Amino acid sequence: MLRILQSQELQRVGSPVTSIVDVHVIAATNHNVRELAAKGQFREDLFYRLSMIEIQLPLLADRREDLPLLQRHFLQYFSAKYGKGLKGISRRAQIFLARHPWPGNVRELENAIGNACIMAQGKIVGDVDLPEAIRVPMARPDSGNGNGFMTLEEVQSHHLDHVLKMVDGNKARAAEILGVSRATIYVMLARRLRQVDQKANLSA
Repeated sequence: MLRILQSQELQRVGSPVTSIVDVHVIAATNHNVRELAAKGQFREDLFYRLSMIEIQLPLLADRREDLPLLQRHFLQYFSAKYGKGLKGISRRAQIFLARHPWPGNVRELENAIGNACIMAQGKIVGDVDLPEAIRVPMARPDSGNGNGFMTLEEVQSHHLDHVLKMVDGNKARAAEILGVSRATIYVMLARRLRQVDQKANLSA
């Protein structure tokens, strides 16, 4: 591979003939090859040949504002593929999808939606249709409910904060991404503010 990249020459095993190849190589990995090369676990000269142009793709966990669009895309795709005629994803299922860390990125999301579409009995994908790994509560050491897990309301509030941060506080844009009305955003924010005030009064 290194010889091909360096000189564009290819010699088949057992053949004395050298062929000239004219190709562009695109390589992808989920490993930090730069670190592997520094540790001697990947050929440094090959790494520098492959990394002439580097494109860093963000993790799905860092682009959660893309989740609603991706969910709709995969829902439409699998609904048509399996002939299910699905119309949407329930709000509770969306909350589970929003709070999942997605270590497998878009491919994991695709598999989760595909699984849910197969399992769905009605026209709406519910939380019970999601894979168990998606429905398992996410541990959070600082949760205030005493059991180390986030409640659905906390998950919803946390996701709202994330989306608002990504759109610089634009509530209309946040409502569009979340698939709710702008009035719902204000209701959620007002409810959380009341809860904060209640906790402050109790501590006082």
